[in-house]
Amino acid sequence: MSFNALFQTDASAPGDPGHWADRTPAIEALLSADRPHLLGLQEMQAWTYAPIEKGLGSTYRSVGVAESGGSDGLINPIFYDAARLELLAWNQFWLSDRPREVGSATWGNARPRTAVWARFRDRDTGQEFAHVNTHLDHVITQAKVKGAQLISDHLEQFRLLKLPTITTGDFNSVARMSPAYTVLVEDFGLQDSWLAAEDRLSPGWGTFPYFHEVEESNVRIDWILLSQDVRVVDARIDDFRLDGIFPSDHLPVRCHVELPAASA
Repeated sequence: MSFNALFQTDASAPGDPGHWADRTPAIEALLSADRPHLLGLQEMQAWTYAPIEKGLGSTYRSVGVAESGGSDGLINPIFYDAARLELLAWNQFWLSDRPREVGSATWGNARPRTAVWARFRDRDTGQEFAHVNTHLDHVITQAKVKGAQLISDHLEQFRLLKLPTITTGDFNSVARMSPAYTVLVEDFGLQDSWLAAEDRLSPGWGTFPYFHEVEESNVRIDWILLSQDVRVVDARIDDFRLDGIFPSDHLPVRCHVELPAASA
């Protein structure tokens, strides 16, 4: 699952659709009902993990730090079910010309943008794979394109290791109609899970309804992208609400995948 959970802000009040305290029961219920083995989150904060952790349960762990390098600011963590997946390594890089420099932002974006990667072993099959989770800039086209290119450079390293990859994120770019999509899907050759799915379990909702009624739309800005060796069994854009309350201004996107068999 990829899910932009929308950060907590003091600008909202009880009864507002984005108010964090009103949304937390819906977030917890969403994750409790699904419990994806892997979850790429965007716009988390150090103090907003509680409904995620409660919904997922005690076997889940997470990796990723804030845009400042510690706990201050937005975080794009990867949550994973440690009962199923063994974490082998992880790291984080900043979407800039200086990706190893904590907090760097060099492409005109107002705040730092990050990507977190993790390498796992599936305890059931022994197969290893990598997961990258990110949140591209929402304004500057150059930052989106260069961010996508930097992510593809990191994915190329996993490709050379013959590792299947899963890439999740809020890309702030429309699927099939944006330069970032061109870089990652058309040029680098990742699969768009929504298009590749053997079965689609929902209508093709736009993924950013901003608390309004969901509508079928080509405006998919939240994606799960996969290397070509991964089978996409099914995919869903989730319009879940709890007592009429949306968990976030974004809709979560989900897919059920089958990794290739581990090599001998």
